[in-house]
Amino acid sequence: MSDNSLNNKKIVLNTTVLYIKLIINIAISFVTSRLILDALGASDYGLYNVVGGVVAMLNTLSTTMVATSYRYMTVELGKEEGAPNRVYNTIFIIHLILAVFLLIIGETLGVFYVNNYLNIDPSKIPDALFVLHLSLLTTAFVVITVPMNGLIIAREKFLYMSVVDSLSAITKLLLIVLLMYMDGNRLRIYAIILALIQLLSPIAYQIYCRIKDAAVVKWNFNKNIDDYKAVLGFAWWMSLGTVAVMGKLQGAAMIINYFFGTILNAAFGLASQVSNAVSQFTTTLRQAAIPQIMKSQSLGDESRSLTLVYAMSRYSYLCMNIIAIPLLLCMDDLLIIWLGDPPEFTMIFINFMLVNGMFSNLGAGFDATIQATGKVKKNQIGYSLINLALLPIIFILYEFGLPPYINVVVMLFLTVVTLVFQLYIMIELTSFKMKEYVKRTLVPSFLSTAFAFLPLLLLKMLFPHAIIATFLYMVIASLWTCISIYFFGVTKDEKMIMINIINKTVVHKVKSRL
Repeated sequence: MSDNSLNNKKIVLNTTVLYIKLIINIAISFVTSRLILDALGASDYGLYNVVGGVVAMLNTLSTTMVATSYRYMTVELGKEEGAPNRVYNTIFIIHLILAVFLLIIGETLGVFYVNNYLNIDPSKIPDALFVLHLSLLTTAFVVITVPMNGLIIAREKFLYMSVVDSLSAITKLLLIVLLMYMDGNRLRIYAIILALIQLLSPIAYQIYCRIKDAAVVKWNFNKNIDDYKAVLGFAWWMSLGTVAVMGKLQGAAMIINYFFGTILNAAFGLASQVSNAVSQFTTTLRQAAIPQIMKSQSLGDESRSLTLVYAMSRYSYLCMNIIAIPLLLCMDDLLIIWLGDPPEFTMIFINFMLVNGMFSNLGAGFDATIQATGKVKKNQIGYSLINLALLPIIFILYEFGLPPYINVVVMLFLTVVTLVFQLYIMIELTSFKMKEYVKRTLVPSFLSTAFAFLPLLLLKMLFPHAIIATFLYMVIASLWTCISIYFFGVTKDEKMIMINIINKTVVHKVKSRL
């Protein structure tokens, strides 16, 4: 069996494992969201989203370093005479410094923001500061363990990651249920619970690496300054894009808070959670394929790398459709079932964010391919400027009295601009063909969406607003979307593979029981 065939099977296996984890985590996430909203109330829930979001924005630096870590570890592990221990220790030392930097920035600028600009009841400022301090300490610890996270991803040990993350989600659910029966300051208790949960996965990753990859993670101070310069140079440009995305979301939340208060922050926070949960379905697919894209690109097999990019962009978009289309058509009923009395504008925020996620998935794989070339400067600068343009635009629009949801409208427009920009970068850095991308990604993606959405929109008018009818419609919508994907979204070869899988699994089992 060829190496490519084995690698493709590895992608399928890793994707399956990650999807099982994802389904568990999303189911738990939606249950806990309702419980948290009931326990804290809309105002405190919005407050946590703003203050915790400030820390999350600082934590984007560690998110960037995860990508940097597994990029360098993947390349180094792929070399015949690589030095993964030297690379690991280089990244680890950088993270120690980064953790201290985050604490200093958070404890100065973060405290200044809470005391002077956060739009909350003055009596809630001590609670906000408590959330900030605890979140910063947790983040500092998580940052230190990022190199181990990158190593596990580079090794493609997704089964272990999935088990750990699922157990963390289950633990969170149990603790949130206990929160419902606790007296006292629930906001502070919730902050403590969340901090404990966020520490579980990093600790588990550290234990795993100490046992399974002891030679790689063994302490060995690297004195070669050039290694630090190389990693920091790459991480610097990578951090621009990551900070821009989180800055865009958190900046939008802060601007909403400035103009409309914490109730609208609750709506925006809920919308972000739904969007993130749905996007994880496609993020999971990318997470399984990215190591293979990077390895192929770094080894000079650009043909396979681009084949994976064309396919992954289409698969990511189509997978998003299966979830997003039923949600878009049923969101008004689902919010009532889920939240009872959702904050105003929640539905509009969610719907636009879902569509935004669909368009962003058309560029799945672009970042990994560009990162593998090592030439990330131009992409990161353009990507960052486009994303951060959201903030001055919506601030001006709010000053002119436009409604709160204008931010997600502008966000969608900028996502399309970003996609066009990254297409230009792909063409410049690789042998990426626009004609192939249109033929193999855009045309089947848009055809399947049109064939799925329009009939379902007409059918929705016939269904009453009731719980059973809503869930029945969602099942029908999901099945119809899958049918449209089968006829318009996949190639003949992919159809044959799907049929063979069904024959081997379902049909074979049925025949064996007869």
